[in-house]
Amino acid sequence: MQKESNFSTFTGPIRYNLTNDYMFRATLQANPQVLKGLLGALLHVAPEAIEEISIENPILLGESFKDKKYILDILVKVNQKSLINLEMQIVDKHDWNERSLLYLCRVYSNLESGDEYIQVLPATHIGFTDFTVTPDNPQFYSTYRLMDTKNHQLFSDKFTLCVVDLTQINLATVEDKAYQIDRWAKLFKSNTWEELRMITSNHPYLT
Repeated sequence: MQKESNFSTFTGPIRYNLTNDYMFRATLQANPQVLKGLLGALLHVAPEAIEEISIENPILLGESFKDKKYILDILVKVNQKSLINLEMQIVDKHDWNERSLLYLCRVYSNLESGDEYIQVLPATHIGFTDFTVTPDNPQFYSTYRLMDTKNHQLFSDKFTLCVVDLTQINLATVEDKAYQIDRWAKLFKSNTWEELRMITSNHPYLT
């Protein structure tokens, strides 16, 4: 029987950290507890409030590592009431705004034949980028919704786009830090096992 590796003894650089889109996808798919913790932070709710999650587009872990047909985002149904699309994007292809909107629209189109429009599930696209989408107005965690341009009245709370800028962790707000979103971002950016242990220390979901 192969001896299980001891996380506490690993040292040195991490070959593939969690900004690698496959590692990001594989880790969250394989660990529902971690996924609940991350979603709780991003949605500003206690992870315990997320009773049920299901990945709607699972991949074959390991077998799909080199398969180019896979789009490595994660579509999650939360408590049977909403759909969250998570994506890790490191390379700036200068099309993030258009692509993320397209992904969000696809997620929002979730009615079955015969359903009433009022039954559409809320859709959220959350992108983790290693570049700044809005260089004129950099933010760490930003949220965008449809609203009136004059009085800012919200048109719908069922259509939301969020960006976590992994290059702007230093701009995390008090609220971001309260939900430890900055700590999750540092986890994804960790490049050594020593750094990883320090960040995950005493945090059950991060560990």
